[in-house]
Amino acid sequence: MKDNRLRAPSTDGALLAVPPLAEALGEISRTSTRLRAWDHDFQGRSSRLLRKQVRRDVLARASAFLARHGIDAPDVPSADETVLLPPLIVTGHQPELFHPGVWVKNFAAASLASACGGIALNMIVDNDIPKSATIRVPLLERDRARAVRIEFDRWMGEWPYEDLRVHDEALFASFPARVRKVLPAQIADPILDGFWPRAVRRASEIPTLGLRLALARREIEAEWGISNLEIPLSELCQGEGFLWFASHILAQLPRFQEVHNSALADYRRHYGIRSKSHPVADLGLQGEWREAPFWAWRQGEPRRRALLVLQEKKSMRLRIAGESETLLELPLAADRDACCAVERLADLPARGVRLRTRALTTTMFARHLMGDMFIHGIGGAKYDELGDAIAARFFGIEPPRFLTLSLTQRLGLPEKPAGPETLLALEQSIRRMTYNPDRFVDEPTTPEVRTLIDEKSRWIANEPGTRDERIRRYRAIQDVNGRLRPLVAGRMQTTQRLKQQAIADLRWNLVTRSREFPFILHSARRLQHVMSVMADSANSRNPDATEGAIMDAVVNC
Repeated sequence: MKDNRLRAPSTDGALLAVPPLAEALGEISRTSTRLRAWDHDFQGRSSRLLRKQVRRDVLARASAFLARHGIDAPDVPSADETVLLPPLIVTGHQPELFHPGVWVKNFAAASLASACGGIALNMIVDNDIPKSATIRVPLLERDRARAVRIEFDRWMGEWPYEDLRVHDEALFASFPARVRKVLPAQIADPILDGFWPRAVRRASEIPTLGLRLALARREIEAEWGISNLEIPLSELCQGEGFLWFASHILAQLPRFQEVHNSALADYRRHYGIRSKSHPVADLGLQGEWREAPFWAWRQGEPRRRALLVLQEKKSMRLRIAGESETLLELPLAADRDACCAVERLADLPARGVRLRTRALTTTMFARHLMGDMFIHGIGGAKYDELGDAIAARFFGIEPPRFLTLSLTQRLGLPEKPAGPETLLALEQSIRRMTYNPDRFVDEPTTPEVRTLIDEKSRWIANEPGTRDERIRRYRAIQDVNGRLRPLVAGRMQTTQRLKQQAIADLRWNLVTRSREFPFILHSARRLQHVMSVMADSANSRNPDATEGAIMDAVVNC
């Protein structure tokens, strides 16, 4: 197992790209060739046929999704199966108000797709749950910087995004005005000004929060010249191709569980992780029922629960964890074709039942059956190191390589001069004045002071032998130091004041230098320029060209 110590860049405008973007185009071609030759049996459907089916289905669904919401989609190939589909560059994230380091993936996907004659696709991961109904906004006071939380809706608990409605439309509509009261004047043109009215205008059309935010973000991208396909994961999980994938894992669940849990144990040993729930929990057993790597829940009762499977001789029963009744019976076993099972699983949406991937199966499906390159952020890349180990053992294939991408982009707020090294130097000075005040006495002003300094020198030069002698020496030096400290008290007070100012400066910079503020708070002019430079430079064969160009753009904008 690799030891990938991925870290977000610390410098404003710095880009993390693993592998470098200059190498990504070649990786797309290699992955496409390798996956076209991949031969794996998905319960009666070969991986080559299933991959074609999934790719055509997702292109059709994504185009229809954008058209349904009045957004122009890029041209996609016809459904003619004799036409070879272009490379598909895939990324995805929860439909939340993320920071620019996440958003940069969409621009990179578009740029790579343009360079290789492909199509970029963003998955709206709406089976996930939100963390809060607020964002952090920087507030700069005269001598203090802090981040305050501002609500965009009432918090109603952990509902998956696809079922999470906006609960307070007035609060939602007033969000920009409340943010603007706090947001520093240095950001005169926040993306929020153009973004939020788009989300509010969709109130009568779309009740759910995540979809409003995703479509508003997509409209901003279109305004900036980016035309990626979009598809909610909830729609992807209703496609026939996905149901073949899910049926295969369900049919092979005992083997999948063994592979999953052994790979997870290896991962924990490798990284010294003791927690039984990190990075994910083991797939468990409830009596004879096995836990599958999928979520399931009922519309109107949107708490995600594990999907449980009871395998019988030629069929299996499914139920939702926490429920006693059988949800569905499938004519499916390890040695059976999944055709009829797929037909029955396709009926679940009409019954108000959600069958969705978990994080590892989301990217397993997207990377092996849908895309030719997947773009992860740092968190997803760390997570999918485990996913690679599972896929390699379960599918018997070297997993396709993914691109890890993140950008550090600050808001451009004023910063204080002090850095960590300033505080360290001041603390060292205070320590030296405390334990070596004799070194800070400019000139001995009296014979008594000279005598004290000489006395300390003699005690230091005297090497004690016994423990009692060491204690006597220590106390004598401490006594001399205590009598000399009043002579450097003024310098000590000045240094203490400088230390407190450095601490205040660092606390200020902790806010103003943060990369975590949502993209809607950034200057539209500044961030658009940075993203366009990234997109224009991503095709360079020089691995350092993109990062250098972005950092120049940050400095010059």
